[in-house]
Amino acid sequence: MSVLVRCVLLCLLLAGCGGNVTGPVPATPAPGTGQATPFGATERAFVELAIATDEQAVKLLAAGQAQAAHPALRQLARDAGAARRAEVAELRGLLTSAAVEYVDNHKGHDMPGMPTDAEITAVEAAGPGFDAQFVKLLRAHLDESAVVLRSAVRAVSDEPTRALASRMASDRTEFTRRLDAVVPV
Repeated sequence: MSVLVRCVLLCLLLAGCGGNVTGPVPATPAPGTGQATPFGATERAFVELAIATDEQAVKLLAAGQAQAAHPALRQLARDAGAARRAEVAELRGLLTSAAVEYVDNHKGHDMPGMPTDAEITAVEAAGPGFDAQFVKLLRAHLDESAVVLRSAVRAVSDEPTRALASRMASDRTEFTRRLDAVVPV
């Protein structure tokens, strides 16, 4: 996918998939006031997207932990699931700190890197083909969320949000490395 297409897609995703972000967004402080850069609309859009994506990934990873035939794949699913749950807690903490209520603007959306409930149900019912289908969905999650995270690191202004996005991007790189060691591309 070209860089231009990815940038356009990121803008749409950070804008809530074309939907309206509901609820108040904290005001921007006046320049030169010495106040920290606020948690604004871009940060909120990123955090809400990341929560929605991570919550779906947690469901997929729970299936991998329970059903993967390969022990290393089960362990990877366990570890990645724990990491995603921790990320969701941190992401929700950013919203709480900014006094912003979470709104799932992505519920039911079919977006690259965010496994749908139908995909998760299908992989759970895959029987002997579970590992292959699980790996396909996990790799898509890792690859696409890494693209969004790298863009978020460049796009957000709020330092705690940027720092979390950066850690999340590093996490995706590490889990991709581990997945490649278990199931080479």
